[in-house]
Amino acid sequence: MKTTKWIGGIVVAILAISILYLLFQIRGIVNPDYRTETAIFYEMSENIEMTAAAVFEYQTVDGGGLLGYLVEDGERVSPGQTVAENYASAEQQQAQLQYRQLQSQIELLQAAGNVEGSDVGAITQKMENGLYLLLADLDEDAYAQANSDFDEYLLAANKIQCLTGRVSGFQDQIAQLQIQMELLLSTIGTPTAISSPASGYFVRSSLVGDQPYTAEQLDAMTAAQLQTALQTVEQQQEAGIGRIVTDYHWEIYGTTDSELAKQLKAKQKMTMRLPEHGGAEFPVTVESVAVDQESGLTKIKLYCENISAEALAFGVEQIELIVNEYEGIRVPRQAEHIRTTTNEEGETVEEYGVYVQLGRLMYFRKITTKLYENEEYMLLPLEPEDPSLDQVCLYDEVIVSGIDLQHGKLI
Repeated sequence: MKTTKWIGGIVVAILAISILYLLFQIRGIVNPDYRTETAIFYEMSENIEMTAAAVFEYQTVDGGGLLGYLVEDGERVSPGQTVAENYASAEQQQAQLQYRQLQSQIELLQAAGNVEGSDVGAITQKMENGLYLLLADLDEDAYAQANSDFDEYLLAANKIQCLTGRVSGFQDQIAQLQIQMELLLSTIGTPTAISSPASGYFVRSSLVGDQPYTAEQLDAMTAAQLQTALQTVEQQQEAGIGRIVTDYHWEIYGTTDSELAKQLKAKQKMTMRLPEHGGAEFPVTVESVAVDQESGLTKIKLYCENISAEALAFGVEQIELIVNEYEGIRVPRQAEHIRTTTNEEGETVEEYGVYVQLGRLMYFRKITTKLYENEEYMLLPLEPEDPSLDQVCLYDEVIVSGIDLQHGKLI
């Protein structure tokens, strides 16, 4: 009887120890004494943010009603080229839309049937890449791009079927689609064609950004006047069905704090980013920098020689000028510490750096150079300037928060 009680006591003690150990481990996970973040490779940029206005030379494409566009935004067109159609009814408009969709499907199937010289591995990789891009588009609500990426995925998937012998071709499917197209022709009839009045780049009116001022008006404004003008822009109704931008060269006007603008000079080349258009980037050149001493503002004029749908949709909005770009090791600024130590001469010195976790020990890593920093992170060189010093390395587990940080301490 006593033996049974003795064994039972041991079992209870073992269970109690196990529970305490488990609770200790859970506490370490839920409420750790030390929080770390991995030092990763990262790209950071030094930006100037400002409100700016774009100015394009253009001609209006007259027209209206129920429309169907035949060219893409940003596509280059010729004088007299049909850019859109005006339909007499919604049924005619819908029939024409279906006709073009069927035509696009036929073109995809014809391309899929041409597999001469194709490699199964390469096409499989294209199919996988297309799927990943499609999922990313859907996640970002980029439905226009999703249609294009889906076509690329479908083309690769159909080619795989031909290459692996699952199908011999798509002639039957193409024939059925052609029959459907012929049935639509009677409903389509003859829509009214709308032609381009000039040579240039087309953009539909629904995509056009506000352009309330001409280049001459903006050139005449001081920095203070320009800032006021850009803050009081009223949305305007675009005339016609779209524009033909007649020159690939266009200007951007904006204002910023004069202190920030000290980094800019005429003829300087840099990159402009449009946050409101998916972060689209364009190479630009600084045309002029005019300081207004009274207001403390600087008026900046840029020019660009790249045209795209995103550029043509740029009106009056926020832009980012990327002054400098850096690559390095990203470390949280919250992890910064100053350690007091004694050198070989017995002198007390201060060392700047961070603590890192290696296994169950923590070590101090020195920081001698910063490439760039913002409010949250600092960027350090990928290669240490002095290999003899214990400096931060890629993939170090940097201790962001914790108590009683000491070099060589057991965690």
